[in-house]
Amino acid sequence: MRSWILIPAENDKAIAAAAGSGAGAIVIDLARPLAPGLQAAARMAASTWLRAHREQVVAERRFERWARIPGLDTADWREALGAAMEGSPHGIVLANCRGAEDIRQLASVLYEVEDRLGLAANITRIIPQLGSRPGDALAIGRLADDLHPRVSGLTWDAIGLARAIGARRLRGPGGRWSDPLAHVRAQVVLIAHARGIDAIEHPFRDVQDADTGRRVAETARADGFTGMVAVHPAQVPWINSAFAPLESELSEAFRIVAAFRADPDAPFLVVGDRRVERSELQRARRLLGED
Repeated sequence: MRSWILIPAENDKAIAAAAGSGAGAIVIDLARPLAPGLQAAARMAASTWLRAHREQVVAERRFERWARIPGLDTADWREALGAAMEGSPHGIVLANCRGAEDIRQLASVLYEVEDRLGLAANITRIIPQLGSRPGDALAIGRLADDLHPRVSGLTWDAIGLARAIGARRLRGPGGRWSDPLAHVRAQVVLIAHARGIDAIEHPFRDVQDADTGRRVAETARADGFTGMVAVHPAQVPWINSAFAPLESELSEAFRIVAAFRADPDAPFLVVGDRRVERSELQRARRLLGED
């Protein structure tokens, strides 16, 4: 999926319009800090929306339904998860993820909830939002060898990390990410591709600056990200456009898939003028929509 739109659960107008946003995945956000009364209403709204859109009968408006919950170091993450799971979402985005242990704990609770609700075991995927704090950022590399099977993608938290280290900017001259943020961003892309899962870029939050937003999305795609988060429906079309596969990419993917179909047990093959490992087969199939 190219575009992931983050919808505040407490915003009735935004939730009502979410299904028509054109995004590949709609993420109902239950991780935002709210007063207790508003938080309870937000959970109810999220659960109601997720249940209402469980069956999608209009093919051209198909999208995945996700929920974002607070980090496991907060007091109310279980309540947020419970509300989300009542609508059997495709997956959970875990805010402020500290590392592999948080993912394992969430996966264990999901297994119990799936069993209680009569859902298929392990059907709910996880996308951890990484690097919100300095210690968490330094631990990201460990995920390369310790990633739970439920994890279908990785994303990161530029603003959270910038606040945590007292940074006064996200980007430096020429629009480049500042060094600490670039370090986290690079690890997210590398680990995601090493494990054959999605790498999802941090959102561009200046909704009014569409020209810069387009450049940011195009840069993310050029750097290897597979999708990007939107915070407003107006951002979705240019994110979808930036992440659309090029004809040359589709052509190469067809050649890779065809080569491995002809020799399915080969550890690698020569396609065109280069050696192609089996790890590239999965990416090629996903590009062609075969996974």
